[in-house]
Amino acid sequence: MTTRLSFRWVLSISVLSMALISFVLIRQVLAQQADAITLSLSPQIINVSANPGEDTISNVVRLTNGGDTPLEIETVPKNITPSGEEGAVDLTEEQTTYSLAEWISVEPSKINLAPQTTQDFVINIDVPADGEPGGHFGTVVFKTVPPESTDGAAAALVSQEIAPVILVSVAGDITEELNIASFKSEKSFWSNEKPITFETRTENTGSIHLKPTGTITIKNMFGKEVTTIPLEEKNVLPDSIRRVVTEWSDPGFAIGRYTADLSLVYGEKDVILTSSTSFTVVPWQTLIPYTLIAIAAVYLLIKFRSRVGNAIKVLAGKN
Repeated sequence: MTTRLSFRWVLSISVLSMALISFVLIRQVLAQQADAITLSLSPQIINVSANPGEDTISNVVRLTNGGDTPLEIETVPKNITPSGEEGAVDLTEEQTTYSLAEWISVEPSKINLAPQTTQDFVINIDVPADGEPGGHFGTVVFKTVPPESTDGAAAALVSQEIAPVILVSVAGDITEELNIASFKSEKSFWSNEKPITFETRTENTGSIHLKPTGTITIKNMFGKEVTTIPLEEKNVLPDSIRRVVTEWSDPGFAIGRYTADLSLVYGEKDVILTSSTSFTVVPWQTLIPYTLIAIAAVYLLIKFRSRVGNAIKVLAGKN
C-alpha cells in the first residue's frame, strides 16, 4: 500500500513538473515571437491643408519591418478623438464634426513585408466639395495579420499595430479660439529640488487644431529677469485641453519670491495670450548649516566678549 502511494506521489510530481516546464517553454517561444515583431513608422504626424472638392492630397509614409520574420500588413483608416490632456487619442467608429477616415484611402492597402525591409505607403485624402471647414483628424492603422493558428491567444500575442496622427485643415469659415485654462508652478514652495516645473493647460474652443508657441519669463523678487524658457510646441485639438510641462532645469542658487510670466502666440493672426504665477524658493537644506555656524559664532562672541575685548586691547598695545 505504501509503495503504491509513493508511486502515485512521484507520478503526480512528474506530471506537474512536465506541465510547468511546457508552460515556461511556450511562454518563452511566444515572447520571442512577440519580440521579433518590430514595426516603425515615419513620419508619425501628418499635417496638411486642403480646399473642399479640389485634387487629392497625397502623403508618403514609410513602414519598416525590423524583425526577422515576414509580416502580412493590412491598413485600416480610422477616426480619432482626443483622450486626456497629454496628447493621447482614441480610435473611434463614430462620425463627428472632425471625422476624416471616410476621406482616406491607402496604396497599397495590404502587403507582405519581408524582414529588414521598408515599404512606402501613399495615403490619399479626398476632401469632398461639401467638406465642413475646420479641423479634421484621423489615422491609418498599420497592423499585422496573425498567422492562422488553432490557438487564438497565441496568435494575438504576435500581432502589432502602429499608426500616424493625420491632421487636415479644410479651408473656409473656421474659428481659431484658444485660451489658457491654467498656468502655475507645480508647487508654490520649493526648497532644493531641481528642476522647478511649470504646468500650462491650453483649451481649444475653436473649430481648427492649433499649435501655440510661447515663452515663460522668470523674474526675482526685485523684478529682475532671471531667465526665459521656451514652451514646448504641441498641437491642441478642438474641444480639448492640452497640458504642457516646462522645466527650469538649472535655477542655480535661488532664494525668495519669484514671478513667472507666460506669453503665448497662436493662429493666423498671431493672437497673444498672457498669464502669471508666483512661487517661493527657500533652499533650507543649504541654508541650515550656514545658519547654525552663524548662530554658533554669535553665541561665542557674546559668551566670551570680555575676553575678546581684552585680547583686542592687548593686540592694540593698550593693556
